[in-house]
Amino acid sequence: MTEPTGTASEHTSAVDRAITQIQENADKMVEDFNKLVDRWNDNRWWLIVGGLGGGIAAWMISDWLEDIKNALNKMLDIVRPVLAHHTPVISLINISFHWLDAVKKPVSNMSPTVQKYATENLAYWEGGTASHYKEQVVPPQMGATDALAAKAGFISEWLYGIAQSNVDYVTELATVIGTIAGEVTTALIEAATVIDIPWAIQNLAQAAGHLVETAVNNLTSIAQRIVQAGGNARAAVSDKVDESKFPGGAWPQAVKG
Repeated sequence: MTEPTGTASEHTSAVDRAITQIQENADKMVEDFNKLVDRWNDNRWWLIVGGLGGGIAAWMISDWLEDIKNALNKMLDIVRPVLAHHTPVISLINISFHWLDAVKKPVSNMSPTVQKYATENLAYWEGGTASHYKEQVVPPQMGATDALAAKAGFISEWLYGIAQSNVDYVTELATVIGTIAGEVTTALIEAATVIDIPWAIQNLAQAAGHLVETAVNNLTSIAQRIVQAGGNARAAVSDKVDESKFPGGAWPQAVKG
């Protein structure tokens, strides 16, 4: 796990941009594919009867279109839940940075303070009282302070790890959808002339299949990181209940009567 870098707004802005790109490119991808199908349906008989299909059978073109449709639907199955549930990612990012500023930094700054005497007069203590204070009071408080700082750091890194993996996921998805949408648009442009419709569809079928397979593999890898980060919840709970530096679950007292 790593410490949060940058600012919360930088990360949330990246998510917002990615979500906008995903929505726009997904819509464009579907729109252009439907236009390509319409273009084929409007001209298929001219291609078959006129022999302009270059010997490519109509059923092969229909199969290619079906393959393209299935590939695009596979991506849309990934896109829909991301568009519907991206708000918690924004909240998670904000929480991870809030924890860093509101908890970890203040707690980490406690350690140097605990090492100092509350008043300079304590420097002149002698005898059993001084020994007790230096050996029995300060060390447990130091240990508790350092342990608390470590716990705060772990939680901060844990939250950020989940948030960053989600940011990576949506930005990768935005890139993939943009690339696939571009391929569909290119096919539509190439199919502007009747004779080129079959070749445009064939090329798109090959490209879409490869792009989607690669995209799914990459996204699955990132998703596994998210699951792994979420799995660290057990470690977070274990860290929370570790009371080795907090006898009885309480903060070590400076003075006990």
